[in-house]
Amino acid sequence: MMRILMKRRSVMSRSGMAIVIALFFAFCLFILFVGMYATNKSVTGHNRLGLQNQQAFFAARAALQHLLLKAKLFPTELYDAVEFAQGKNPLFDFTEYPQMILGELAFQAFPAEPKFFQRIKPSTELTMNGLPKYTYINFQDRPEVYIRIGSFYNPDFRFLVPNCAVSSPESRRYTVPDISAYKSKKPEKFLQYFIRDCTNGEMDGKVVQPALVFNKSSAVKTTKDWRMTDDGCPYTMSYGIYKDEKKPDELGIKVGSLKDLRRYNEEAIEIHVYGTIEDFQGKKYTLLQTKIQKITRKGALD
Repeated sequence: MMRILMKRRSVMSRSGMAIVIALFFAFCLFILFVGMYATNKSVTGHNRLGLQNQQAFFAARAALQHLLLKAKLFPTELYDAVEFAQGKNPLFDFTEYPQMILGELAFQAFPAEPKFFQRIKPSTELTMNGLPKYTYINFQDRPEVYIRIGSFYNPDFRFLVPNCAVSSPESRRYTVPDISAYKSKKPEKFLQYFIRDCTNGEMDGKVVQPALVFNKSSAVKTTKDWRMTDDGCPYTMSYGIYKDEKKPDELGIKVGSLKDLRRYNEEAIEIHVYGTIEDFQGKKYTLLQTKIQKITRKGALD
């Protein structure tokens, strides 16, 4: 009788251990399943976010390529519009000349007026009467850079309107006009008009480039729904040449700065573009891009 009882207890003990082990493995499998589900959800979210950011990136890239294409076709118009926005005369030479050429001084001061210079390298610039043909002045903050001033009696001819030259410092009278003298003329309107059609969105309540409209198809409910045969596109995409699509009046082109000496009819512009996409859930993703671009009046883009 005792043997039978002991056998029963042994069987029941083994059965209890088996249940505990089975529950332990079930719990481990549950934890593993939850972990895999959370990881998969996180990876899916990151992949989706990466895809939408890439789509917004290429939307912004479209705006930049649109502007550069127009700049290539109409370089003079862009250069003149940039100069007008600064109050500068686009026909005047604002070239910056280096102080040294092959280790030798390229300029020589006038004895009577030591703050003004004549160019002696690579050759002396003289008129038929043997007098200096041009007058130069150097920058106070960059003494290694010289500019041709033409006439130190009347610096206004370099700019668009009278009384535009600043009073000080001396060198800035010939390069940077007084903005208050011409701001009422709204000189930026030429630049605004140039970039007007470099967007597939609305300008002044009108779509100026209907062929470039990129609207999502009504059939798209998930990321896998769109087909080439569907009307519309897999997502809605818009782009433009300004920092914020909600503020199209703020110009997306500003005058940049050239690190090197500037050549004749050359400017550096800072271009701000945006690209926005709207996915199948109606969520928007926007990406901004900025590029410094050299432009010339004859169309050479660096």
